[in-house]
Amino acid sequence: MKKFAPASISLRGLILIFVLLAVIATLCNSLFVAYEVQRDALIKSALEANRAYAFKVASGIDEFLRSVDERLGYSSKVLGNQLNDPQVLKDEVKRLQAQDTELNSVMVIDATGKALQIYPEQPLITGTHIDSNEVQEALKAQRPLVSHAYETATGNLIVFISHPVLSPSGQYLGLIGGSIFIKQRGVLHTLIASHALLDGTYAFVADDNRRLLYHWDQHRIGDVLPFSPTVDAALQGERGTMEAANYKGVDMLAGYAQVERARWAVVTQQPREQALSPLGTLMRNMLVNIVPAGLIGLILIFWGATLITRPLRHLANSATQLSAPEATERLGSVNAWYAEAAAIRSALLNSVQLLQQKLGRLRRAAESDALTGLANRRAMDEGLRTLDQSGQHYCALALDIDRFKRVNDTYGHDVGDLVLKQVASIIQEHSRAEDLACRAGGEEFTLLLPDISLATAGEVAERIRLAIATAVFEQIESLTISIGVACRSDETPTPEAILKHADELLYQAKQTGRNRVVVQTLAVDAID
Repeated sequence: MKKFAPASISLRGLILIFVLLAVIATLCNSLFVAYEVQRDALIKSALEANRAYAFKVASGIDEFLRSVDERLGYSSKVLGNQLNDPQVLKDEVKRLQAQDTELNSVMVIDATGKALQIYPEQPLITGTHIDSNEVQEALKAQRPLVSHAYETATGNLIVFISHPVLSPSGQYLGLIGGSIFIKQRGVLHTLIASHALLDGTYAFVADDNRRLLYHWDQHRIGDVLPFSPTVDAALQGERGTMEAANYKGVDMLAGYAQVERARWAVVTQQPREQALSPLGTLMRNMLVNIVPAGLIGLILIFWGATLITRPLRHLANSATQLSAPEATERLGSVNAWYAEAAAIRSALLNSVQLLQQKLGRLRRAAESDALTGLANRRAMDEGLRTLDQSGQHYCALALDIDRFKRVNDTYGHDVGDLVLKQVASIIQEHSRAEDLACRAGGEEFTLLLPDISLATAGEVAERIRLAIATAVFEQIESLTISIGVACRSDETPTPEAILKHADELLYQAKQTGRNRVVVQTLAVDAID
């Protein structure tokens, strides 16, 4: 008998290992979930902060442009009936430029595009026609307008804010406008820069041509941006947040809004990595707080595992000596304080009494046919005795391979052995777990079927017959089997009578053509 080496790990060790693995898995899962939640919270917070800052900047610029337009509107009313008075023009543009220092220059242009007055004075331009597209667009629009950024003939990058000048009768006379030099530090620059944030966050402003009007890197002011989803969204009038890469490929958390009066895009953004920088500290703090509680929990688990496994350990030690005279006393002394341990102790006490009786019977029942693996005749006799003593109703199938001698004579005993093994396998496949398949000798087999009707036993026999008749066997063309089926009844009350009757029915199947099943007096013809 094969001997097994004793297990090298105890139940307490297993419990501790599994608990430790569960604790580690739970800890990892908790840290992972906490990481995900904290990360999402930081991202959401950064996005919302950037959205709020972008909206605040956009609102500030809108308010600035509105106030400039109001002052230009006031001046346009003053000039509405005095546009031909040079002194009035000069005084008004001078007053307006002094009042609105954020305007780098102020000019009055008539409906034909002629510059009537400029302050600070530029004699070379005054009296000439202004042909820039932006001025022409403002003249054509005849309404308050903020141009996109453009370069003047002198090389200055400006934005032109204009307001129409109307006569008292409502006739369009021209416009009054002010220019803001984008690259100079003026009120507009100060307004945007005042909202600069910490932690790598910055804002930039682009006009409707994507030309940068403000950027923390002054060298980029005036550059035209490539594709930018945040700028595009803002230019379409949207206000919101977005995770997108900047022109360098750095992932950014951005908020955006539109300056409605000018259709400019304001974007406030922060590098994603910078926004998530507090995450490492948060996770370390969480881990530091979890570890002490985890250690206390492990100590309690170790104590509990020891308490639970102690009865099982004592029972296991006693189980190794069940044949000893003091086994019953030792088992009775174990403090089985919970139901499972008490059940095991009770089972072991019963086992001490039944062990010797069962060992002999189990050894005999375990004997099997060496070739097919089925139960041998001795095991079959034991099974019949058990069924007879229990009073169960059962059926017996007597099976015999047709013309098996011809197989041995034609193909040899090695092939015959393979056939026997395959037939045994088919019989087993069509048997239930409670059935007992036996090799009675040579090419003869017996199948004992407890708790089954005669009709059902006949169906089982027919399935076996058909499976063998249609099976593919190595080196032989075909194989058939004949089966006799008998059940326990008044005429066959004993195992011997049942087997004898099954053999008689088997003989009848052989005599009536083979490859058939005979159940009592009913013959089931082969289905070819």
